[in-house]
Amino acid sequence: MAAVKGPAIPSMKLPPRVEAIRDRILPAASEVSPLAQIYAFGSSVNGFGDENSDVDLVVDMGPATPGDQRSWHGRAVDCLEAISDRLSEVEDVRVVEEVMTAKVPILKLKVEGVDCDLSCNNLLPVFNTQLLRRYSELEPRVVELAGELKNWARKQGLHGAFNGHLSSYSFVLLAIFYMQQRGALPCLQREAETRPRAYHEGGKTFNVWMDEYLGTWRRKTSQELDELSLRDFAIFMTEELGWGHHVVSVRLGQSLPLDKFPHLSVKYIDDECLHIEDPFDVQRNLACVFRGYNRGNSNRRLWWGLKKLSDKAKPQLPLPEPEEQVQSQEI
Repeated sequence: MAAVKGPAIPSMKLPPRVEAIRDRILPAASEVSPLAQIYAFGSSVNGFGDENSDVDLVVDMGPATPGDQRSWHGRAVDCLEAISDRLSEVEDVRVVEEVMTAKVPILKLKVEGVDCDLSCNNLLPVFNTQLLRRYSELEPRVVELAGELKNWARKQGLHGAFNGHLSSYSFVLLAIFYMQQRGALPCLQREAETRPRAYHEGGKTFNVWMDEYLGTWRRKTSQELDELSLRDFAIFMTEELGWGHHVVSVRLGQSLPLDKFPHLSVKYIDDECLHIEDPFDVQRNLACVFRGYNRGNSNRRLWWGLKKLSDKAKPQLPLPEPEEQVQSQEI
């Protein structure tokens, strides 16, 4: 990827409670590395959460020193273990669990009674957070819609990656994509291919360019926004989107066939499965939660749930009625 000068890690104004939690942890990280910085990401700062959202933090320890032969994973584990030792002496901070064998090592913390996950050098989610925050600031209606969608999914038993369903992050992307199709949101990455900005992490390169100047984009009127509803979202998803054949791509802002996404992972994913591309990690298909023991049942249940929500007659599509809910297993 030909790219301009590498991007700085996004710096966002934090809610007071998130800033306070970060400041409690930063001294311990600074003892491990004087150059350490801590960034917040996820629902506590992206505009789609609330004051009860768990806090996700990542410590940036900087590049490896010359001669350091440790892998990205190894460096992260060593860093978090060293921070964990120091946090054990910090008042109102408790290390609940060290999850070091995961793909992304995590320290699970309790900071002043708030659940907090701390990772290391896992900075791509900070760019995702900045992108979602810009969308939330451009049109607050998308925040409302995403909240309605997540609440509906929870009530239907269709929410949570741990249980083989879509995550809150995935539902937020669906809400943004729907509003892009209805002209209520622009595509902030529309010029990313011609104006690449490369970010390197874990041996991979990601194009993290996003628009800061929207030019001629016109915001919808209040009357036009009133037409955007959870029911209309359901109609769009089940009658307009080529479910299983097209890809939900906030990055491109348009619905295109699967063959236009050569890097998107479809391994072990059912042919009739919904496809959702991560805006920056273009290999990541968020439909991966539907695979394995779940055998597509969550995918079918989501489609039929949305179909019933749309109050339309059931069309003849190659998606059989879902079986009785089965216990999903995390892959």
